[in-house]
Amino acid sequence: MRSLRPSFLLTQLLCAMCLSAPGLGRADIAVIVYRDSPVQALSARQVSDLYLGRTRNVGSGELLNIYEHPVDSAMRERFFHDLNGMALKQINAYWARLRFSGEVLPPISLPDDRALLIAVRRDRNAIAYVDTSVLDDSVRVVMVIK
Repeated sequence: MRSLRPSFLLTQLLCAMCLSAPGLGRADIAVIVYRDSPVQALSARQVSDLYLGRTRNVGSGELLNIYEHPVDSAMRERFFHDLNGMALKQINAYWARLRFSGEVLPPISLPDDRALLIAVRRDRNAIAYVDTSVLDDSVRVVMVIK
């Protein structure tokens, strides 16, 4: 059996410690809109209302096209937990009830941060949330969730 070098073991130990420490190794979540959108900034309440289907307008006069991560994704779970303390199970049940009523359309689900960035770059009425590590100057950040 081959022995492992001490530097390899030390690297593995440091990685494990960083990943298990609260808040470390985890980027913030940015709520983004089209770069030239009239929307300059949003409160947590406004973002929550948008993503819970309570409104589709934040004062700019235009309806927003709301994009999000897949229904059972870790990013969506983190977003709702950090935004308003809702567990993924709660949010999925909430949207199931709204869909059944037929009154409100849920956000448009896209597979990942890259797809969400592309959608927001192309749609002047778009809003989405992404990991801050993928941001560039092609979109405007209107809120950051720590």
